[in-house]
Amino acid sequence: MRVIFEPEIGTVEFTCPGCGWTHILNVDPKHGKPRWTFNGDIDMPTLSPSIDATTAFRNGKPRSRCHSFVRDGRIEFLGDSTHVLAGQTVELPEILARVG
Repeated sequence: MRVIFEPEIGTVEFTCPGCGWTHILNVDPKHGKPRWTFNGDIDMPTLSPSIDATTAFRNGKPRSRCHSFVRDGRIEFLGDSTHVLAGQTVELPEILARVG
């Protein structure tokens, strides 16, 4: 796992192996909300709270959902995700961290 730091921006970004979307997370309190904490560990990153990405809603439910935790360099997909990795834990792909 390799994390690249770029000052001034304050985000962590990765392409999700479950949904295929790029999750871009604000980890710098100077840049407002929503905001995730990042443990700064370039080998075993942990982000908190969960990542909950949804598309447009239909009949009160999301059409597609990617809901996960990133802990110790692994993605724990929750059972309410709508992709094939729902309920599974996989290694986190390389992430790009731009942390000021």
